[in-house]
Amino acid sequence: MNKKIMIIVFLGLILISVPVIYVQGTLLSLENQVRQHLITEKNIDEKTIVSVDGVFGKLPFFSVEVIFADEPDVKYFYTEKNGKIITLHSTLKPKGYEYKHN
Repeated sequence: MNKKIMIIVFLGLILISVPVIYVQGTLLSLENQVRQHLITEKNIDEKTIVSVDGVFGKLPFFSVEVIFADEPDVKYFYTEKNGKIITLHSTLKPKGYEYKHN
């Protein structure tokens, strides 16, 4: 009986941990892709990037929130689509505001 319980507990742990590891790995990979895209393709100095945080949410399931030093009150959201990093949206500002990193 104890052997059956241990097997069930072990399988339960696997069923719980695999999706968590997948999500965390995917977010970490996407964070790295976005950081490299901003530095190499957008020519943004790495020192101006305050934070790059993966976000798991609604569609798209995986995106990255980026905050820049020169615009600390604006959050930019990026994702990967067909092998390319694209800007999804940014936090809304008053009409006429000029976003620096779109």
